Order: sequence, then C-alpha cells, then structure tokens
Amino acid sequence: MYFVFQIEFNSNKTYISSLIKAYAKAKEIEIEVLQNSEQIAIIAKKDDRKLEQFLLGLEEILPASIYLGRSRHSFMQKRPTLTTAQSDEIPHNIALCPTCQKEMFDVSSPRYYYPFTSCNHCGGQYPFLNNYPFERKNTTMRFLQPCKSCQSELESNPFRENYPLISCIECGINVKMIDKKSERYANDKGSYKRLFEVSAKAISKRKTVLIKTLNGYRKFYKPTKESQNNILMITSANALNRHLMMVTQEFNSLLSIERPILRVSTKSDELKELFGSSTLVKYPDEGTSILLARELLNLGLEYIVYKECDSQTQADFVVDFDIPISPQKDTKLFINQDTKFFINGERGIFPLSTDRGVIDSSSNNKSVEEWRVSMLSVLAEHNHISRKAIGVHFNESLYFLYYNGKEVINVVPPNPFEADSMFEEIAKLREGSDRLVANYKKHFQKITKRLESCRSGCPQPDNNKDDLFTITAIMLELEDESFEGISAKALEFMGKGGIQIDTHVNNNRFDNYAFLASVMSYKIAGVESSLICYSIFESFGDYISEIANQLMGKTGANSITFSGETFANQALFARVQRHLGMKRLLFPQNLPIGRECGVYGELFIF
Repeated sequence: MYFVFQIEFNSNKTYISSLIKAYAKAKEIEIEVLQNSEQIAIIAKKDDRKLEQFLLGLEEILPASIYLGRSRHSFMQKRPTLTTAQSDEIPHNIALCPTCQKEMFDVSSPRYYYPFTSCNHCGGQYPFLNNYPFERKNTTMRFLQPCKSCQSELESNPFRENYPLISCIECGINVKMIDKKSERYANDKGSYKRLFEVSAKAISKRKTVLIKTLNGYRKFYKPTKESQNNILMITSANALNRHLMMVTQEFNSLLSIERPILRVSTKSDELKELFGSSTLVKYPDEGTSILLARELLNLGLEYIVYKECDSQTQADFVVDFDIPISPQKDTKLFINQDTKFFINGERGIFPLSTDRGVIDSSSNNKSVEEWRVSMLSVLAEHNHISRKAIGVHFNESLYFLYYNGKEVINVVPPNPFEADSMFEEIAKLREGSDRLVANYKKHFQKITKRLESCRSGCPQPDNNKDDLFTITAIMLELEDESFEGISAKALEFMGKGGIQIDTHVNNNRFDNYAFLASVMSYKIAGVESSLICYSIFESFGDYISEIANQLMGKTGANSITFSGETFANQALFARVQRHLGMKRLLFPQNLPIGRECGVYGELFIF
C-alpha cells in the first residue's frame, strides 16, 4: 500500500521537487518524487515509521511558491503514473529557501549575515553564470576556493551536494562599504552584521544607500511624495497587512520564493499620502535586501523604497563587492481572481527548460515580429500548436491574428500612428474636429507645448511607432507618462461603470486619432482623469471582444491567445473575461505576457 501526497504545481521548474528529495535524503526516508506540468507527487510506503515526522518537517522547509496550489493525500495499491522529477540543471534566480534564511540568522552558522547564502534549491545562481553547464568552473565564483567546511558540505550536506556556488564567510565574497570619509570591509560575522546595521541606520536618518545586489544596483532610502515611481519594499509580513489592501493570492505571491513585484492597493493613511491609491510592492528578495530589511525592522522601519540604477549613481553610502555578476530584470506579476501571469521581466523565469532545449531571454531575435512569435509561444505552452486559433497582441499597438495550424497571419494590423501629425489628423476626422483641436490648445496650452516638444522624442518601442499610451498620459497630465501611469490611475476610479471612449475603426482597423479626440473631449469637459483612464481599458475590452468574436465566427477557431503587456490591467482583463469568458482563453503560463514571451515561439519558425 502506497501513501501518495499530491501538490498542485503549475510549472516545469524543479527547485521544489529537488528540495523535497534533498530533505528526504537528510531524514533518511525512502520516497519517490514525481512531477509533471501540473503537480508534484510524493510516494512513500504507508507503514514507514519515519513518514509522519517527515511530513511535519516538510511543512517547515518548503517555501511558498506562486506555482503551488492545493494539496491532497490518498492511499493507493498502485503507484501513480507520472514522470520522475529530474533536476533541470539550470541555475535559478529566486529568493532563499527557509533553511538558508534560518542559517543566515543563526549566529553559530558560518553564514551568519553572509548575503550570498544559497543552496542547490534557492538563491541567486544565474547572476554568477558565464557558460553552461552550470559548474563552478563556468561561474565567476571560480576565483574563490571553498574552505574545508564548505568542501565537507559538498560531500555530506544533501542540500548543497556538489553545489557549484558553495561559499561562506571564511571562503566567500567580501563586501565593502564606502562613504565620503572611509572604506570598510566585511570579512567576519561581526563586520558583516555591522555593515547592515550601519546601512539601516543611514536610511533611517534619511541618507541614501546604493547597494550592489545580485540583481543589479539598487538605491535605498526613506520615501517621500516624489517616490511614487519607485519600488516600495516592505520589511515584514505583518507590515504587508498593516499598510496594504490585498487578496490572499497577492499576499502569498509577494512572500513566494519567486518574489515578483506586484501593484497593490494601499491601505494605511501614511502610504496613501505618499503613493496614492496603489503602488508597486516588493518583499525582500535576496541576501542583501533580506539582511537590510531585518536591521530596518529592528529600527522600527516597516518600509522603504528603492530604484534600480547603475554603479555611477550618487549616494551617501555605497555597499559593493568585486565579483562580476550578470543581473536579470525583475519580474512583475498580474493577479485577477484565479488567473495570474507574469507581465514582464526575466528573474525566476529564465533560463527556461523546454522540450526544445534551454532558452534564455537574451536569445530573443529582435528582427522577428513580436506579435508572431508571441502567439506561437502561447500556443506552444498550451500544446495548441497544431490547431486553429485567434490571437490578440496588444503592447503599444493592437494586432488581431489568425493561426491556421501552420502560420500566424496578421489579419487586422494596426493603423500607423504618427505623433508628428497628431493634431492635424485629429482636426480632419469629421466636421467640428478642427474646433476640438483649437479648443484643446486654448484650454491646455502647457500640455500642448509638452506634446509638441516630445513628438520626435517619445519612446518608440513597437516597431518604431510612437507610443500611443505615452501621448495619452501626457494629454491627461499624469505624473507617470506611460502605460503604467494610465493603468495605475485607472485603479483610483471607485465607480461602477465607465464612459465610452471612441474605439471606432478606420478601414476595419482601430483609429488612433479618433481615440485621442475622445480623450481630448473628456479632458475639456473636466472629466476626472481616473474615470477617463478606467474607461479607456473598458472601451478597449469591448472593442477587442467584438472583433475577436467576429474572427472566431469567420474562421471556426474556438481558442483565443492573448499577449502584450496591455492585458495586465484589471479593467481591460475583467471586460475581456466578461465578454469572452465562455471561450477558451489562452494566456502565457510560464513566460511573461510582455516582450519576453516570444523567445519560445521563435523555436517554431527557425
């Protein structure tokens, strides 16, 4: 008779299953760990005396993960038929597992306050990698020789058996702190702890501290009202609940070992005063920020902010180390009820092991149309690559696509948008449009000058076309002149329904200038920016649903793929779900919905 413990795990990442196997080895219990793309199964003999103690300990050593779901147990005469979980042997870039975090705060440990603590199943591994395979000789840690204690662990510690990046305070990376007067090094337990104590005290006194983390340089400081576009770092789980309004999925995701960035609604008056109704939030994610957070909390600081920068950024204090690293872009996560997907980023996602080999975000071929490879990626993740489907790709421009089982066809391409002739094009839309432009310029002279000065200098991320969302944000006088700014402003709207923004078509395609004319009209009428922003996404949702339904009727396809960061908006997502929820909607599973999505799809066209 077998005891079978099954845990939902919607990913092919193996750091959880490999951690379970290492723990079983440490506890000297015979189990089998199986994994597929939907679950991890632990199989043991029902009458094993060590089983109960193993399961109780497993609860302590397993980290939270955004891929983990419900668990259940059963007794079976025959073992389940799943594939045996094998290590993908690619380096991770995630937060620390509970065992490593505990070790980092144990004064008797050789890794007490050592920010580069990690094991085979956690930590920042990828930033040290130079070449494959993932072995010490192929990492920048090759310059450091493991001490006797670490060498012994390589042979006897199940969690660090043959671990390529093993190190401790005695044999590891030295960290230095630099200010205008001195330079000090951390090379023992006491000096490592003092370094983070000094950093936290400096921040508490409104000084800035630039720290080289495994994911690049970050400048940490106490927030002000000018900090709205930076990342809010909360220093404890209790503080998350005090200051933020979250659903359970958001709370669990912030504390997960993947440590994504989330946009979360603020709750406390002090955060509302500083950040408005919502802000981008991060929980401490790697050694330096975890240690810094502990010292900040000791001083009573429940949150600070940071911004990503480079080594030349000016700060009152600099914390640095000499080992070269290859930082990855942090990941942002979108959550709507039971649906979640990565918006953009690399960390915790790449490198990705697939049935066609290991892929990395750096392998993205910029010459291939983003919409084409993104749709193929989503289809491949859902094993839908041989069946017909409709696709909607929406970054700065909106594409409607059709996949006939062999190739992706751009059936409704976007109309070109030129900011240089924006006012002229709006003026000739229909009778009276010229008066609308003149009226807008009269009422909003400052905005008009801003638009005229940025025409040729606006971001051009989508095939060299000017960014419609940047222009819209400028028209609405938003502080954050981007899609992110419009999306954040939309969250401030507390009403039940929006107004109609013009998403009419021109030659069967979305008319950018009619859309902007509608925004201008509401701006002149004094409509609140939050309502306009919310209505923009609702109106896009109605338009996308209408066209997608028409295409499905004409082609006979019964699935719709979605790609592009614009779909990471609550109002737009909810509107699409409302109109198309009965259809088969395919969103990326392990890849971001943004530009990084296409790296998998490229494998199907070359």
